[in-house]
This record gives sequence, C-alpha cells and structure tokens, in this order.
Amino acid sequence: MNDMTVYYAPKPVQTAKLLLIDSRRTPVMVTLKGNMTLGRDYAEATTDIRVNSGIAGRRHGEFFYDAASDSYYYIDNNSTNGTYINGYKLPPFNQRGTQPYRLSDGDVIRIDSSALNTPHPQAVLMVFSRSMKENEKWETFRNISAHGTIAIGRGNQNTICLQDMMASREHALINVTPQGMVIHDRGSQNKTIVNGAVLFNPRPLYNLDVIKIANTMLVVLGNDILYNNPGERSGTLSVYIAKKDVNFGRKTLIKDIRFEAEAGDFILILGGSGAGKTTLVNAILGDGKAEGEVILDGQNLYQNFKTMKSQIGLVPQFVNLRVNDKVNQTLMDIAQIKLDSKYYSKEDMQKRIDDVMEKVGVKNLENHLIRQLSGGQKKKVSVAAQLVGFQKVFICDEPDSGLDAASRVQQMEILKEISNNGKIVMVISHEPDDAADPETNEILFTKVIVLAKSSRDNAGHLAFFGNPYDALKYFNVTKLQDIMKEINPPHEGGRGRADYYIDKYTAIKAGKWIE
Repeated sequence: MNDMTVYYAPKPVQTAKLLLIDSRRTPVMVTLKGNMTLGRDYAEATTDIRVNSGIAGRRHGEFFYDAASDSYYYIDNNSTNGTYINGYKLPPFNQRGTQPYRLSDGDVIRIDSSALNTPHPQAVLMVFSRSMKENEKWETFRNISAHGTIAIGRGNQNTICLQDMMASREHALINVTPQGMVIHDRGSQNKTIVNGAVLFNPRPLYNLDVIKIANTMLVVLGNDILYNNPGERSGTLSVYIAKKDVNFGRKTLIKDIRFEAEAGDFILILGGSGAGKTTLVNAILGDGKAEGEVILDGQNLYQNFKTMKSQIGLVPQFVNLRVNDKVNQTLMDIAQIKLDSKYYSKEDMQKRIDDVMEKVGVKNLENHLIRQLSGGQKKKVSVAAQLVGFQKVFICDEPDSGLDAASRVQQMEILKEISNNGKIVMVISHEPDDAADPETNEILFTKVIVLAKSSRDNAGHLAFFGNPYDALKYFNVTKLQDIMKEINPPHEGGRGRADYYIDKYTAIKAGKWIE
C-alpha cells in the first residue's frame, strides 16, 4: 500500500475568543488555540481553561478545533450541572459526553443551575467569538436599578450611546420595574439579539443575559451592564448545503457542499456547465434557499433574512464613476442608495463616507473631480463606493465578462482590495488567471471552490476547496482555467474526471485517500 499523497499542507489552527466571566464577575478574554479543556480551578487542576466556580466540574467540558471545516465545537463531559448554549442544556449522548456542538460567533455558553433566570452565584458565563479582539475595550454602565428606562442606540440622546454605525439611532429599550427588567427592540434595522435569539417581542431580562446589538455586545452583571464599542467588525461565513432541489424534489442541482470563509478571503468559484455555480450563489444570497444553512457571524441567513440581506449582496457590475462629480459627492450619491434614510441621517451618511475615505486612503481627494484622479486613485474610489454600505460578503457573477484583458485585471484588483478591507469576496469567473499581481504574477485569490457535476446523480458536488496553489497541485495543472478541462465531460473538451475528483475530495476530507 502506498503512503497517502499529501496535496497541501494542513491549515494552521485559526484562533477564537471566549469572553469568560466566572464567580469573580471580572471579564477575562481567553484565546482558544485548537483543542482545549475546561474545568474548575483547584490545586491539582490540569485543564487548559480554569474557572473559579464550585459548580463547574474538574473536567467540565472541551473545546476542539476541526481544521477541515475551520470550526470550533464544544462537548460537555457529562458534568453534574451540565452546559447551556443559548439557553438550551446540551443533552447527554453517550458515556463520553454530549454530542459536539458546532459553535458560531456570539454563542452564549453557561455553566449554571437549572433556573437560568436566577443564576447560581457560582455560575460561569462564556461568549464564543471569531471576531472579538484581544484588546477589546469594555465599559460599564452602573446601577441599573436607579433608572426607570435605559435607552440604547447610536444617538447621543441614549442612556447607553454606542459608537457602532450598524446600530440604529434608537435601537433598544430596557424598562426597569420592581418586578424586573424587560427589553424591547425599537424597530431597529439590524434587530436585537438576546442569548443568541432574535428579539421579536418584549422579553424579561435577567442577570448574565447577553445582548447583541449589531457589532456591540452587552452583558447584564447584577446591577451593571458591561458593554464594548468595537466599531465595524469583519465577518465569518459558514455555508452548508445538504441539497438544493427543483421540480418538487424530482431534480437535485447541488448537494453535500460545506465550506467556511473569513474576512479577507477572495474566493474563486469554478465549475462547468450545470455544476451549480449560480445555484450555490443564489443559496448564499438567500434568493434560492437550499436545504442547509448559511451562517454569517453566528446568525442564520434563512431564519433572519430581512435583517441580514443587506450584509450579503450581489455585485452585478461596478459603478461607473461620473467624471465631472467630486469624490465626496459620488460617495454621497451611493450612500443615499445603500443606507436607508429611516436609520441614517445625512450627517450619519457623511460620517460613514469620511470613515471609508480615511480607510481606503482617499480622504485628501474628497473635493477632487473624478476626472482629475489617476488610474490608481479611481480604483480606490471604486473600492470606497462598495464599502459605503455595511455589506460583509460580496458575490460577483462574472464581473469581468465582456471586458478586455486590461480591464479584467483592473476589476479583479478592485475586488481584491475590497477583500483586503476585511470583507469576503466571492467571484465566478471564466478568466480566473487574469486575477494575478501584474508585478509578481502572484494569484490574487486566497481560496478556490471547485464544483463538479457527478455522472451518478447529475448534481453538482464539491470537488475542492482550499488554497489556489494547492488547487493547481491537486488537479495537476499549471493554470486555474485548466481545472475545468479535468472535470468537464469529453463532449465539452474535458477529460471527464468529475466523479474521480468528487470522490477524491470526499476521501481526503475523511482522511481515507490513498493514491
């Protein structure tokens, strides 16, 4: 038997963060670095994460990292008091513990007694995040009981004023009564989330409850509220498509597709005719819901489509900049289209434009006419135009179609720059090798998705997901475009090896591929 052929090096472990609050009620930021154990702190403790709590087990639970899906999971080791995630207790599964729970950004993890509305004094609260930073700044709003109402939002008139442009001016309201606290959403654009669930109706608020408003997290700690002001956050996208059927289930277009993307990824989608590229794109956009889930920063697109649709969007083509307009006016026109005037005043829009211009590096050009700019400066303004909204995932269906070679390269450079600004950009392209640095010839894409149509069920399957250079080795080709020759059928000029690569990818993911 031959040794297993390694086509690409294992991906490095991607870290995550835990906001941890134990019986000392002092928040601590813990960095998860792959597999780590969790347990009570005592003299002989050997666990990686130790909490000051008499109700936590000595080896209460475990976090483990799955490199194949770039996901963290949690298992409760059949502890006495158990673990709650987003308010639900993980049920026992076998002698080892509970089934692994796949964690998403913002998941609220509790070690507590059965009545979560009256937390045990030794309760432990953890919030899992792929977007929180080590040096996150936190503030404390003190003495809740001294207030009849606590208004939360972006406007200066609020009791708790957030420096978060994705929060509405009047976002949420906490009513404080002798019977307890009640939280309301005030018709916000991006909704209010409590303990991982979107708030549609007023609900009681208790000690150790976690409120998420746009990018901001607020934690009720007794008579205080601990909150951060992180500004704009980058996104983490998790896609799992079990299948997408049409004709009342008689035909399956795509199936068994799973991948994750993070801020800064510039992803190429390759696939032959009928392999399901457009079907996949529509599933991610939420326009053609599939059986599965699309998770962005811990929130399910299919369950929260109205509040999330502005964060994942199709870019059919780039804005043609009007040469006789000034940069600032150009961006203001776009802001008035992308930012709803119900939630954003003219002053809010201008602040957003100023922030984007500063980030992209064109603030000093705000009063210049577009025709006065160099080619490089125009590209930066095009990037700024896309960033004015709060879209986290950009999907482009053949943005280079019909363009000459130089224009195709320019479009790809703009898209790459958008991803460099902390966004996820996904592109369907028939000229993928044009996306290369003109000086170094380095491939601009960070990841490649290859869909192949199986002859066994005529559905599109995942045949590869990973680094573009690994893709070239995997398919034994020298150009990305030549991957299609490997998987396309003979009547389309290909070698007809779709099933081979589908099986190969499935086996490699399971660690069972033998060359």
